[in-house]
Amino acid sequence: MLTEFFRINATNLEARKLNLLYKEFPQYYVCHTQFKTWTRRKKGVVIGTLCVVNPVEKERYYLKVLLSNVRCPTSYDDFLMIDGVLSNSFQETAHKRGLLHNDDDIEKTMEKAAIYRMPVALCRLFATLLHYCRP
Repeated sequence: MLTEFFRINATNLEARKLNLLYKEFPQYYVCHTQFKTWTRRKKGVVIGTLCVVNPVEKERYYLKVLLSNVRCPTSYDDFLMIDGVLSNSFQETAHKRGLLHNDDDIEKTMEKAAIYRMPVALCRLFATLLHYCRP
């Protein structure tokens, strides 16, 4: 779904004009998982969400942070590129973009996890956030 999201942003002028975040994309496009494609939504209202990712998963976690903040990417390089210089990791890029200087993403992670996770899992996630993210 993500690589198809990149392809649509790169080739579809209408999608580029909308300048969407990945979580906003389902408001305007429908994903057909069988064919691995997105098509323009004709009716209905949806709220797009990203899955909860544990900070222990390092690069996957920082990719989620970037997906929540970078509009209309056309490839992974759009996440890694800062001022014309390609970074080595999503963590480095998120840091350079200033996305790790506040605790907003940590709070959103806990709020979202509180909806789906059991208390034991929430405690583990909280401890992981304290250890790895140092809020």
